[in-house]
Amino acid sequence: MIRAGWPSVAGSHFAREGQMSYGNTIAIHPTDPNLVICGGVDLHRTNNGGKTWFVASHWDARRDTSTYAHADHHIVLMPAARPGRVYSANDGGLDVSEDGGRTWSNRSRGLSVTMYYDLDVAQSDVRLFGGGAQDNGTLVTTTGAPNDAFELLGGDGGWMVVDPNNAGHIVASYQFGGMYRFRNKTSRNISPPFKPQESGGIWMVYITIDPNNSNTLYTGNQRIYRSRNDGLSWDALTPVLDNSPISAIEVAPANSKHMYVGTENGGFFRSLDGGTTWSANLGGGTLPGVTVTRIETAPSNARDVVVTVANFGNRHVFRSTDAGSSWVDIDGGRLPDVPHHALLIRPDKPAELWVCNDAGVFVTDDGGATWQNGTGNLPPVMIVDLVFHTGSKTLLAATYGRSIWRLKLA
Repeated sequence: MIRAGWPSVAGSHFAREGQMSYGNTIAIHPTDPNLVICGGVDLHRTNNGGKTWFVASHWDARRDTSTYAHADHHIVLMPAARPGRVYSANDGGLDVSEDGGRTWSNRSRGLSVTMYYDLDVAQSDVRLFGGGAQDNGTLVTTTGAPNDAFELLGGDGGWMVVDPNNAGHIVASYQFGGMYRFRNKTSRNISPPFKPQESGGIWMVYITIDPNNSNTLYTGNQRIYRSRNDGLSWDALTPVLDNSPISAIEVAPANSKHMYVGTENGGFFRSLDGGTTWSANLGGGTLPGVTVTRIETAPSNARDVVVTVANFGNRHVFRSTDAGSSWVDIDGGRLPDVPHHALLIRPDKPAELWVCNDAGVFVTDDGGATWQNGTGNLPPVMIVDLVFHTGSKTLLAATYGRSIWRLKLA
């Protein structure tokens, strides 16, 4: 007999769970159907079939205490062979209880499952690298050793950039444009004065340091902001561009007056006078009108510009030799039809261009006439960022789910 309806056993207990559409999982004890654990932001436990519930873990507790488990639970498992054991896979990896969910310990060490948004490396010290991680802050290592990263900044880790001339000068960020500067072993909040009406739902902001002036920073929401004093104050450099968040910024190493900006709506804008005047949208025509994910310029030619774009059903890599006035498709259907996330022009071999996407890593040494698959032994996940350490000729790749990888190039 099928019952006409389901009785609610939640009561008012879950009223403060704000993300049940994101983390929402449930497990029933293999021999005691009254013992149930439900995961949302935190874990919740009942031992009487849902008549009463209590919070079984606290994401904001101190990490070395038995009540701590990382936030946002996605799967809970209670194995029949070990009735007291509970596994919870969450945004922090894996937490385990041996007493039916009363106390917890983290078992994530050694799991290479971090979901990175971006990556950077100190050009003066290849051992210092890291990036923003989904729900795990900004993670950095100063030794280059596996499993040796520490949390430089909390929250959902956003864009992180290292001063190419000073490994001790780092700018890191978190969700909605929160930003900190780390310099001379001190930290300072340098969050830009974003206005809600111009943010447009932006999640993570792009950040870049002027390659020719380490005190000049750029970021943006729906407009570009510039700081000339290492983040102590910010000026709005542009109006709102095309009513979508800015997704890529390039300040040309060959000439800092040449600046290029891409948006989530597929817009492309440039300034050739250091931000005093800006072009109209140059993204029409050849560019497909989807999110611009990265912009790079040739090391010795500020007008030689390459962009990658997202989405399916379009080409994904384009080049301009006239500062964005016209574009050539250098994908040509030779690259996978998947979102492309980043690119780099190798500074010591400018003819060599690398791109990364949902299918792996690809390289050309002839301007895009031919492409080779450079994925190698990278795991089959989204490759979201590439950076190159010139001194050691090391290519670093950030993945969305399998941490950071390194490759020594010839």
